[in-house]
Amino acid sequence: MLRITADIFSGRPDPVSEITDENEVRALLREVGGNRDLFLGDAPAEGGLGVRGFWIEPLNDEFGTDFGPEPRLYLPVGAQARGAHAADIGERLVNLMERGSSTVSGEAATPLDAELRDYLIPQLAASARLTVTDQVVTAPADPEQSPEEGASAASCTIELGAFNPGFWNNDATVRLNNNCYNYASNWRTNTFAQPGRGCGSMYKAITPDEMTRASLCDGMHHRFDCFPDSEKPRYLVALVIAPGPGIVDFHWYRKQKEGFWGHKPGGTAARNTDNSGNVILNPETANRGPYTVFVGYFYGCNSQRQRIR
Repeated sequence: MLRITADIFSGRPDPVSEITDENEVRALLREVGGNRDLFLGDAPAEGGLGVRGFWIEPLNDEFGTDFGPEPRLYLPVGAQARGAHAADIGERLVNLMERGSSTVSGEAATPLDAELRDYLIPQLAASARLTVTDQVVTAPADPEQSPEEGASAASCTIELGAFNPGFWNNDATVRLNNNCYNYASNWRTNTFAQPGRGCGSMYKAITPDEMTRASLCDGMHHRFDCFPDSEKPRYLVALVIAPGPGIVDFHWYRKQKEGFWGHKPGGTAARNTDNSGNVILNPETANRGPYTVFVGYFYGCNSQRQRIR
């Protein structure tokens, strides 16, 4: 059993939840162990108003052995986070708290409900994401026109997440059971997610038209078909295809906060380099091996990432 406390309130008692599912507790502790540098033995004294962090503490000696010598640990989030992965662990803690019990020592504690969850999760990621304008300016078709007269522009507001390969790579089960579509969607399902499966209409063939249809069915949009703010995070992703002969497959990339693109080839490690070992600054020109067909750019969104299977 594990107790999680969200350090968020000033006047009210903080939400507390006890997690009794042993598998969930052990999976969380493995993630804590692999990211120990993100945790502190105590909360920073200078914490401000709003979402500050999470306390986690084991409630029996079996989990205490896995946990380490500390009686409890503190995960700072937001401006005081010690790494980009803190937001991902914080989101996992929020979801565990919502499913856990808010009865602590026989008394009802402040629960973490759906309304509070929907407030907390965007705050966790604020420091790990960058909101930018994705824009393209098209030159005038008529060479006699000035650039100002004939140019047209398209733009959408999107989010760019910090590159955090350890989230996908540090646990062998996670690495083996999540693929490029999981990475592009930034949603770990452990199901080797497939475009269209989440909406009940998976692709029938690996062709540009069919892969596009299945992805849009899951909730993606074509680039510059903008999503509203309610669909944050809206990631810019790119789809390519290996058309055969031999390999017939698809692959996805996601643009990162640092300016390059990340990807995860199948059950291998997430990375930001192409087949030549070069950092991917443009997926259209990167060395993609047999994935020679560049299908195009898309936006993911919050409802799409939660739908994928």
